[in-house]
Amino acid sequence: MAGNLFIRVSAVTYDEKEVPRSWPLLFMAVWPDPGLDGFSSPAKLARKLVPAANRGVLELARAVDDFAHYGDVPEAGRAKIEAAAEKLRALLEKLDAALGDRDVQGAHKLCAQIEDALDEAETIMQELR
Repeated sequence: MAGNLFIRVSAVTYDEKEVPRSWPLLFMAVWPDPGLDGFSSPAKLARKLVPAANRGVLELARAVDDFAHYGDVPEAGRAKIEAAAEKLRALLEKLDAALGDRDVQGAHKLCAQIEDALDEAETIMQELR
């Protein structure tokens, strides 16, 4: 008789403190903190950012979509941010499917692709500064 144990494959952020260090401009854009205005470099900004609970890599990737559609995005970069958000959305859907299928290797590859897509979105944010 089985039924008391459940096998689950999931993806979680190992250390949420690394998220604002890795993508400081994206982090600040999707979760603004008015007390941090005026920081001139991403490195200085990253030292001041402290993530709240549940602000990991996947949460940031999902939040880029809301930012692209509803955030304060300069018109010159809106199309680029929307394209980045669409790419992230597609990768997140594939990740959810891989996790549901218990495809650990596929999920691992998709996690790397999500981080690469966040790097690309961070570069877009740097261009918009």
